[in-house]
Parts: sequence; C-alpha cells; structure tokens
Amino acid sequence: MSLSISIVAPASYTDPRTIDAALVALKTLGIEARIPTALQSPERYLAGNVTHRLEGLYAAYADPDTQAVWAVRGGYGCAQLIEHIDWARLSSAKPLIGYSDISVLLDQCYRQGLPAIHGPVMKEAALMQHDSQEQRHVAQRQIQELMGLLEGETPAAFTLKRYESGGASSQENNLEGPVVGGNLMTLACVAGTPVQFKAPPGALVILEDVGEPYYRLERALWQLVHSGAFDKAGAVCLGTFEGCSPYGDTSLETIFADVLHPLSLPLFSGLPIGHGLHNRPWRYGTQGRIANGHLELRG
Repeated sequence: MSLSISIVAPASYTDPRTIDAALVALKTLGIEARIPTALQSPERYLAGNVTHRLEGLYAAYADPDTQAVWAVRGGYGCAQLIEHIDWARLSSAKPLIGYSDISVLLDQCYRQGLPAIHGPVMKEAALMQHDSQEQRHVAQRQIQELMGLLEGETPAAFTLKRYESGGASSQENNLEGPVVGGNLMTLACVAGTPVQFKAPPGALVILEDVGEPYYRLERALWQLVHSGAFDKAGAVCLGTFEGCSPYGDTSLETIFADVLHPLSLPLFSGLPIGHGLHNRPWRYGTQGRIANGHLELRG
C-alpha cells in the first residue's frame, strides 16, 4: 500500500508529540501523511480560529497529490465551520476521514454529495506503538482496513444483534438503507440548528459515544428523537459506548428502546465502531443491509 493523505485539524488541538508518533507509525505502512507547517495555531482548546481551520481544509482538498483528507482528531469545533464552508472548494474526489466531533462534517459532506469515511482519526495511528500487543495489532488492522476502503475494497460485514423487548416484533430483521450517524452527543448538540442531523429515508443510523453517564446519553437521544432526527430512519444501530457509566442494572439497550419506542424503530447493538478498542471504518452514506445478524455494506 502506498498512499498520500492530507492531514487537517478542524476541531481540537493535538499534542505535536502524538502527531509525530502517528507519522512514524504510518510510514511503516507506506502511508505518507502530509502535514502543513501551520497545521495548528492554538486558540483555547481549538486547533485554531475558524479562518485558520477553514484554510487548512481548503489547502488539503486543493493538494493534487493526495488521495484523501484525514482529520488529526475530533474533540470540539467542527460545527463552528459549517456555515462558513465554501463547498465548491472541496473536491468531490477526496473523502474526508474521521469520527467523534468530525461526525458533523461527515454528515454535511454526505448532504453535499461529497465522499466521507467514518473511521479512526490520524492521531490514533500512534496506537500502533502502544505497550499492549493487542492494541498495536487492532490499531494496525483498522488503519489497513481504512486504507483498503480508499483503494476501493468492500469492507467485511459487521456482526450485530437485534434488541428484543417484551412483545417486540422481528419482522423488520431484513432492512436496507443508507448508513449514517456518528457520535451521539455531537449530533444532539447541533439539533435545532441549520446543520441538524436528519436521517434520510430508510437510513440505518449508527450511534456511539464515550465517557458519558447513561442519563446524559438518554438526554441526548431524547433531543434527537424529539427534534425529528429519526423520523424517516429505518433502524438504529449501537456501536461502542466506551466508559459510559451505567445506572443500576439497566442496560443501555433498554434505555434506547424506551426513548425510541414512539417511532417503532428496530434497535440493534454490538457494532465494533466508536471510541473503544475497535473502530472499524465505513463509508458514510453507503447502502447497507441488515440480515441474519450482520450489517453488510455495498461499498
């Protein structure tokens, strides 16, 4: 594999030492990560002011020698950019890669007809040098799978399971639609704004999060449900909710099913997607099919 990718910082500031470690790891896989001299110009916890971050985005898309645009990290800041983006300056040939706070940009790229990939951020390549052999192995495999997507490979199916509450029907166990979604808190925070998340008809919506107690997750989900985010969705699929504090013995699936009940949406869980050890990449907006305990992606 030999790829050249433009690195951008549209959200929070990243320690340069982490970026350097990620660069070293990527070189072992034959990946050239192009980082501009002025990648970051720190302002509070952000990688720069809106103008600085936008100019970095435009420069990355304008580089004729790179095949993708890769966010160095998430955190916070992407929503600030949306109303200022000149979409004509973003090439339709390059996918934007990232997750977490980058979910907002992925969704907007999809709406603009631009390619996007929900997957590990660039700084997570540094995990290929982790003390844990398992972490190193998983990180490398996921980066390689991400590069495979860039080269046109079709990802392997994801295993998931249907949540069944008392009296729930299984008739919707064969579903098809565009796969969208991302970080629950990030999407909830733009509800009611011009860039609010709205699942397209029949969409299979993937949600994940990190470090949030269950009551905050319920609050965010309630916000999305009652803002109409899932009115046309076909299903909700849960990824990982790493470090999210439970309430008693109530499962997260039970809470989600309760909040989603008015919409009669089938609920699935167990996807290896999110802030946990596993964060397998997928093309945002690609057609997906849920059948026989698997989420199959067409591209």
